Amino acid sequence: MKRRSVTTAVPLIGALLMVWVLALVPVAAAGTKLPKVTYTVPSTPNSMTVQSWSGDSVLVYYTRGSSPVDPERCELYINGTRVPVSPAPQAASIGGGNQIQFPIAASYSVPKGDDTFRVVLVTQAGERVDYSWKYKFGGAASTAPSLVNFTVMRQWGGYIAKGGVATVYLTVVSIAIAVVFALLGALGRLAGRMGLREAWDKYHSWGYVAVHTLRLIPYWIATFYTSLFRGTPLLLQIFVIYYAVPAIILWGRARWGIFNSVPFPSAIVSGIAALSLNYGAYLTEVFRAGIQAVPKGQTEAAWALGLSGSQTQRRIILPQAFKIVIPAVGNDFIALIKDTSLLSTIAVDELLHRATLVGGRTFNFLSALLVAAAVYWALTIFFSFWQARLERRMERDRARA
Repeated sequence: MKRRSVTTAVPLIGALLMVWVLALVPVAAAGTKLPKVTYTVPSTPNSMTVQSWSGDSVLVYYTRGSSPVDPERCELYINGTRVPVSPAPQAASIGGGNQIQFPIAASYSVPKGDDTFRVVLVTQAGERVDYSWKYKFGGAASTAPSLVNFTVMRQWGGYIAKGGVATVYLTVVSIAIAVVFALLGALGRLAGRMGLREAWDKYHSWGYVAVHTLRLIPYWIATFYTSLFRGTPLLLQIFVIYYAVPAIILWGRARWGIFNSVPFPSAIVSGIAALSLNYGAYLTEVFRAGIQAVPKGQTEAAWALGLSGSQTQRRIILPQAFKIVIPAVGNDFIALIKDTSLLSTIAVDELLHRATLVGGRTFNFLSALLVAAAVYWALTIFFSFWQARLERRMERDRARA
């Protein structure tokens, strides 16, 4: 019985050992991930980069593996010959990726014609990754970048133009929120028509002055709001909201638990908040002037009919004020289309941000920026046309009245 149990256990133990070894294989494989080359400059025959490589250095973009790449041990070959590199290759992290630059020594001249490039990435663990590609080099004298590359404009124009969708979205949402801020700010500014001294001179009552002081709080808030956002640069406001608000949230989380449920604002949310607050401050004065432009007889007639103050504003004054301010709001809407380009500084994927990405990828910023300028111009012309039609229709309605 013992001999049979032993002979039965041996295959079972062997099977368990085999399963254990097989289970370790993927773990070992996963632990030895190698770097992978994703892009090179110069690149495989590509009309967008042929005219922009001067032959003085080679850039290699790659995804990091399990072991970091040791740039000083990496090698560059052209047509099978190792290229002298001086100074030593430099590694850097760019936009979440990694790159190595091989500065070609002045004593070496890249041969003209079809060249075969080969780089060897060596990790700190001694692992080697070979990557080869071909490139037709016309010589340093003939590779001066062209002023405008129509190939870049044709191949990347669609990608850049799609950023116009985000630009229009940011503009529409921002102007809608700005109108709300402007309306509240205008009503707050109009709440301070009578100061504290005037209230005392008129009523000689400390009780009335105290009540009137409370009524002036909206006026003070609206005045502070318009003064702050009209008196500071829009770009500064974008940076403060994008960078300072997360710091405030972290500071609050360290002291009060209620901040744990407050999320960090994204780049789009921060950009919309900055644009809305800034344009709301300017539109506040526009709405205030529009409300004051409505004849006072309208208010007196509404009071004679028994309407309250809020009913008079909602049903009589504000509808007429909106018609008065529409041209000014339209002008600010068109200006806001162009000011959305400032959000490219915080990496919002809008029109200008895409153009700068393409310029960096193709080494021809002028071509990419010309495409972006054309899209901005087209959007401005389109919305200006409809604004003009709306104003003409309002003029006809006013003439009929």
